[in-house]
Amino acid sequence: MGYPQQPPGGYGPPPGGGYGGGYGQQPSQPQSSTPMVLSIIGIVCWFCCSPAAIALGLIAQGQFRNQGQSDTLAKTAWIGGIVALILGIIFSIIRFTAMSSSGTSY
Repeated sequence: MGYPQQPPGGYGPPPGGGYGGGYGQQPSQPQSSTPMVLSIIGIVCWFCCSPAAIALGLIAQGQFRNQGQSDTLAKTAWIGGIVALILGIIFSIIRFTAMSSSGTSY
């Protein structure tokens, strides 16, 4: 009577780790297109609602970072939203100042 044949590699875990991965490994998250869509919608919002552009850009930036991707498009969305908001405020002040100095009302 003989001993049963051992698996290749002798004793220990099977090839590929076998015990569910190591401590340093993190599960990979599926890549989503949601941050890209939010960034593009944020850029479109520059022209109609700059606070929405800021909010969408910041949300998209967080999602890009969670996925480990570059967040340049999201930064463009929220920074552009800030610029559009500031320009809108400046133009509104200029318009109201011009209307009050000319004495006309619209």
